[in-house]
Amino acid sequence: MAETSSNADAVPSDAPSPAQPRASRVGRIVLFVLFAVFLAVFHQLATRKGERDNSGIKENGEPAVVRHDQQPYLNAARKLVDTNFEWVVPRHRMPGYSLLLIPFYDQDSAYEIDPSGEEDRRISEAYFERGKRFNVILSMAVLVASFFLCRRWMPEWEAFLVTWSFGFLLAVIKAPYVQPEVIFYLTFSLSFALLLRQLERPGWLNAIFASLALAATFILKSAVIPLIALFFACFGLKKVVDLVIERKRGGGEGTWKRLALDLGKVAIIPVLFVVLLSPYLVNTWKLYGSPFFDVHSKYYMWMDTDEEKRKWRDLDIAEPDFVLPENEELPSFAKYVREHEFARIVERPREGWGKLQWRLKHDYEPLYRLLVEACRWVVLAIVVLHWRESLDFLRKHWASILMSVGFILGYALLYSWYAAIGVGPRLILGLALPLIGLSFYLVGRLGGTTRIPKLGLQLNDRRIALVILTLATAYHAWEVLSSDLWRLEGGQ
Repeated sequence: MAETSSNADAVPSDAPSPAQPRASRVGRIVLFVLFAVFLAVFHQLATRKGERDNSGIKENGEPAVVRHDQQPYLNAARKLVDTNFEWVVPRHRMPGYSLLLIPFYDQDSAYEIDPSGEEDRRISEAYFERGKRFNVILSMAVLVASFFLCRRWMPEWEAFLVTWSFGFLLAVIKAPYVQPEVIFYLTFSLSFALLLRQLERPGWLNAIFASLALAATFILKSAVIPLIALFFACFGLKKVVDLVIERKRGGGEGTWKRLALDLGKVAIIPVLFVVLLSPYLVNTWKLYGSPFFDVHSKYYMWMDTDEEKRKWRDLDIAEPDFVLPENEELPSFAKYVREHEFARIVERPREGWGKLQWRLKHDYEPLYRLLVEACRWVVLAIVVLHWRESLDFLRKHWASILMSVGFILGYALLYSWYAAIGVGPRLILGLALPLIGLSFYLVGRLGGTTRIPKLGLQLNDRRIALVILTLATAYHAWEVLSSDLWRLEGGQ
């Protein structure tokens, strides 16, 4: 029978023994050079992708800038500058990404504003090109940040693999499009990771960083609110269980002091989150009657079809001065429940997942296969080989596991629901980086040595798993860079 040992109680480290300091320095130099080379390749490929697929006039006579929501982000930055920041950003898109584009808007190379308003959204080619170049550089910065952030939770090679599996399987496809997706994927994943750490070991500094990450994510896309709610639900459940256990053990006054301190460390997150976003939230409250008003959660998610979404969008439902047409009823939860049978409500996310799964397999097959065929089975194999340690890990970290499962399944359910109105895979791809990161983290945390006494073998299954994942990442990256990158409309 095989015997196993793992590192379930400590994050593994690739730091060499004192007898091997030179190997560590050489390895880090090689890793640094390889990272720099990959960054240069990433820049060239993303730039070429932008020149080839996201410029000029498309086959149907439509300018590339009007495709995939690029024009609205660029136009919002232009309007903010031209009106000295008095223009109100409609609550259809968050203003964070457009604020980043402001330095690249140049009035000398801009189209003149049409007094009639008919050409109000025109964007000059020069401004569009600067926006594309900016997003490529921003995506490169995201990859560098991803590596150093992953390095806090896993060894260097694992952090390198997480970074470049995300970089070459997803980010390079998105980089040449003037959209917030790449930076959002990073801040969204970081928010999730920091909240997990706060759930495990509440800390003042971590709470501040989590608030900053959540605020940055919210101002890019408001999809972070369910994550905050999930965190507080898991934290509350964890503290209730801890109190019950402490009471059975006869815990005294110290238990309540620790609870009060942990509550303070957690309460700072929503407080600082609101303070950081207060100018935006106050303005939204004045205009729409709610500080967290968002047209997507308020109206769009209760629509049935893409046609219905386009109808209400053309009626300017996101504008503060929107007037409801006669004989029309706004989409709402109450209206949706009244008009749909329970069976249909249950069926909608299943159908939505079917649509999204088909799109992921068709457009992002290498990424999908890495997650489903490589990461899933490698992690499952490690869990089975180290089942005792895995059960111990589950017992000690059940709240974090509950939050991770709730995060992945909850957002998958939410985005599957949205698929009915034609949102495409853009949103659900936000789960890719967290899933890749969790896979490598679990391999490092649970993997270890497997001994087979009858055969006299001793295998380091963690290293075997990393070899498999390295080869899978390289193979799928080649699939993207040699083929998929040049056929995909990455803005979708």
